[in-house]
Amino acid sequence: MALHPWSGGFRSLAEEFDYQIDDIDGVVPAAVRGTLFRNGSGRNMLGGRWFAHWFDGDGMVQAIRFGADGIRYRNRYIATTNYIDETRAGRIVYRGFGKMRPGGMLTNIFRQPANVSNTSVAVESGRLLSLWEGGPPYELDPQTLVTKGIADFDGAVRAFSAHPKIDPESGELFNFGIDYGRKTTLTPYRIHRGVATALPAVTLPYPLMNHDFVLTRHHLVFCLGPILVRSLKMVLGLTSFDGALHWDGGKPTLILLVPRDGRGKPRIIETEPFFQFHFANGYEEDGALVLDLARYPDYAVVGQALRDFWRSDWPAEGMAALTRLRVALANSKVETQAFAAGTANEFPTINPAYVGRRHQFAYIACNPADRTLGLQQQIARIDVDSGTVAIHDFGPDGYPGEAVFIPTGGGTEEDGTLVTLVFDANTQRSVLVGLDARDVAAKPLFTARLRHHVPFGLHGFFASQF
Repeated sequence: MALHPWSGGFRSLAEEFDYQIDDIDGVVPAAVRGTLFRNGSGRNMLGGRWFAHWFDGDGMVQAIRFGADGIRYRNRYIATTNYIDETRAGRIVYRGFGKMRPGGMLTNIFRQPANVSNTSVAVESGRLLSLWEGGPPYELDPQTLVTKGIADFDGAVRAFSAHPKIDPESGELFNFGIDYGRKTTLTPYRIHRGVATALPAVTLPYPLMNHDFVLTRHHLVFCLGPILVRSLKMVLGLTSFDGALHWDGGKPTLILLVPRDGRGKPRIIETEPFFQFHFANGYEEDGALVLDLARYPDYAVVGQALRDFWRSDWPAEGMAALTRLRVALANSKVETQAFAAGTANEFPTINPAYVGRRHQFAYIACNPADRTLGLQQQIARIDVDSGTVAIHDFGPDGYPGEAVFIPTGGGTEEDGTLVTLVFDANTQRSVLVGLDARDVAAKPLFTARLRHHVPFGLHGFFASQF
């Protein structure tokens, strides 16, 4: 099966584990105490056939607990309707992001993609939420990972993005959802102490897909690239959601500013077309918005790679580069600055204490500048003030995922440990690696070897209270 060294990292993991990791090199810093929750596609094939898209995989949440007695690993599948029914049937039963029900148009018409809850996790008021994109979260027990059920906040939440932002000062959680119909609306949400409030919905000029946003002191900021959704074809069962996507480079990217207090009208600033999945951060400074994001020239290359996922070459040309946009609020002028962090930049992260505030450091998965193919094998630390880049290289066999910043209480932005799961193509297993956020190029602080592989995942959340 393994067309490439990284292909084995997409294999499904059927088993659910709960064990103490006993094969560890190095020492976990004493300040790293709590649980790293991670989410991603745990099952990528069914009945001997790969799913049509990486985003079709069934959500599997992992709890990696750091305690005085060591590291404990646990994983469980989210008991979504999709997972339960398709496990029982042993075949595809529901539509997904890319998959279709067998039987053509008549079996797919008017059926929405099933919620597979496979993208991210968050903790709000002590509740562990597993996040998808096109529907409400699932709530899980933070100790056992048992699925409690849908968490729609008493009916207040419908579509709910996988990238909520938590204000480090107020503790408020902000998010959004996009709903498609006769008109396409973007609904921002504010959740505080378990109570969800929908802010005024924004009617978009056309149906489009958007994955992430930035929270600043006064705004929710979106970069809405022209990746349009032919929603009628999807609703009529003629194609999947992925098949309904269309890049229209003749349209601009819309920088949408939504007042976070729910008052005042939204504002749209047009700029040249580009696409992004993820932001590192954003903030307001001297009458401007500063946005750091992984910027793609369009959707063509990454869109095809996500369809081919396990067999893709993952080409560097056409992938993202860590980029800063400075948007002048007075005259709507947009200035662009790219950072020299190799190729295939993705999964940008920062110290979470700096969400919405001016930050100096960002961390991102990447490849060397001269590499033309392959999943990322490096984690970079970028000083966005000086442009200086430090690299930790996991080659020749290691393929890291998103590096989650765990603050360690030193009082500065750099005081923390970056934790990432790395697929080892040589052993076909995964290892948990901790890097010093001050010196990512140095030898890892610790390397903990799992007894199995973990399919390449998406996003994580560290909770010190669990």
